[in-house]
Amino acid sequence: MKYSTVSRKLFFTGDRTRATPLSAVLCRRADETRDMTVRGGLAACAMAVLALVSGPPVAAHDRVNNTVIASSGKTAPAGGDYFSFHTVVLGERRQVVFDASLRGANANSGVFQNEGTTTQAIALGTNPDPNTGAFGSLVGSPSIAGNDVIFTKLTIDANFTNAILRSNGKDVAQIVQDGDAAPGGGKIRIEGYVANSRGVLAYPASVDDGPDTQGVFRIGRSNTVSIVTDKSTPPTGGSFVLLGDPVINAHGVVAFFAGMEGGSADFAVFKGTGANLTTVFAANDDAPGGGTFADFSDPVINARGHVLVGATLNSATATSGLFLRDEERVVAVALTGQPAPKGGNYGAQFFRPILLNDREQVAFSVNLTGETSNRGVFRRDHHATTPIALQGTPAPGTTGTFDSFFDMKLLDDGTVALVAKLTLGVGGVDATNNMGIWVGTSDTDLRLLVRSGELIAGVPLLKLPLSPGRFDANEKGVVWIGDFPDRASAIVFSDIASKRDR
Repeated sequence: MKYSTVSRKLFFTGDRTRATPLSAVLCRRADETRDMTVRGGLAACAMAVLALVSGPPVAAHDRVNNTVIASSGKTAPAGGDYFSFHTVVLGERRQVVFDASLRGANANSGVFQNEGTTTQAIALGTNPDPNTGAFGSLVGSPSIAGNDVIFTKLTIDANFTNAILRSNGKDVAQIVQDGDAAPGGGKIRIEGYVANSRGVLAYPASVDDGPDTQGVFRIGRSNTVSIVTDKSTPPTGGSFVLLGDPVINAHGVVAFFAGMEGGSADFAVFKGTGANLTTVFAANDDAPGGGTFADFSDPVINARGHVLVGATLNSATATSGLFLRDEERVVAVALTGQPAPKGGNYGAQFFRPILLNDREQVAFSVNLTGETSNRGVFRRDHHATTPIALQGTPAPGTTGTFDSFFDMKLLDDGTVALVAKLTLGVGGVDATNNMGIWVGTSDTDLRLLVRSGELIAGVPLLKLPLSPGRFDANEKGVVWIGDFPDRASAIVFSDIASKRDR
C-alpha cells in the first residue's frame, strides 16, 4: 500500500518537504519560474529576459559584506543566461552550489558551483531534439558531500526517468536511477534523496514488479542496502502502511517516520543501517512529562545518532511537544503549557523546521500563550532554553518589531540564522523593507545581516526567501536567493564574519 488512510494528528505548521526535492519539480511554482507548460509530454519552462536595475537607496544598518554569486540575465559559465534559481547550498569551504533554469542556450537547466571568484558548471540539462527524436533532461536539486556535488537528473522520456548522480567537478558518475534493481527484487522509482557529508545517500522509492511496493534504501559508492520496505516486519509488530521521508547522519544511520497497523503502535520513528531497525519513538509509549505518545513529525538526526521529533500526546497536561532521544533516555525539550523564557507558555503549534546540531542543541519556533508575544524562536541547550527572537519585540538593526518567522538554520557553534518579517506600520516598516535575515545565539546578540530595501550591488532588494531550499548557512556565512526589480533574482552570500568584527 503506497499511502495510508490512517488519520494523523500532526500539529506542525509549514512546508513538509524533503531536504532535497526531486528534479521533476525543478520548474516550480509560477512565482518562481513564471510559466511551466507541457507539450507532447515534454516539460518546458518558458523563459523571459530579466535584468537587475538600479533603484533608490534606503536607510541601511551596519554594513555587511554581501557578494552576488549569480544573477538572472547574466551569462552562465556554460553559455546562455541564468533565468531563475531554485536551490542553494553552502559548503564548509564556502563553496556555493546552486541550480538554475537557463535561457538562450542549448541547455535548459544547470547545476553550478562557485568558489571565490570562479563559477563552474557541474551538469547541464538538455533540450529535446525534434529532428532526431532525442530526449531532453532537467538537472537540479543539488547537495554537497565532501568534495562532491550530488544532484538529480530527470530524463524527459516516456517514463520521465529520474537519476541521482555525483560529480567531483570533473567527472560525473551515476549513483542510482529509476529501473535499477531493488535489493529484494523488482525495480525502483526514486522519490527524492538526502545525502550526508561522506556521500552516502538515503532515498525513498516505490518498487515495481517485486514483492515490495515501497521502501527506504541507502547507497554509498557501491551496493544498495534496504533500510526498510513495506513488507518488513516493524519492531512494534503488525505491518507497515506508510513510510516517511528519511534523514541520514554522518555515519550512515537512517531515521524515518512510519505508520503501521496490527501492532502495538500506529505510528513510530525508527532508525537503522540495514542490518536491523531500532524503535526510537512509538505511539502509546510513556512520554516524559506525563501521558503517552500519539503521533510524530518527521525526525531530525545528528552525527551521534540522537533523534529529535515533534509529537502529539495523549495527556491531561500537554497536547504536544518536542522530544530528544539519546543513547539512554528521552528528554522533553519543550511541552505545551510549559513556561517559556521571558514570559508566557509554549502553545500547541511547533513550526517547521525543528533543528538539532551535534552538540545536542535544539532550535525551534513555537506559538506562545499568556503574554504579549504570540510566537518565539528559542534554542534549548541541555538544561537551559534561550530566547532568540520574540514576536512583537524590537528587531535588532531596525526601528521595527518582529512579526513572523520562517526558515532558519542551527549552526554547530549554536548560532541561529533565521528569516523573519517585521510588523507593518511600526517604526517606518512598510512592504518594501519588512523582511530580513538575522543571526545570533540569543536575543541579546542577535544581528541583522540583510534587509529588504537595501542596495545589493547597487540594486534594491525586494524580497528574501521564505520557502525551504532557498537559504543556507554555516559558520562562514549565509547564502540566499533574493528577488529584485523587474522580476529578477540573484544568489547572494552574506559574510557572518564581517558582522562579527564590527
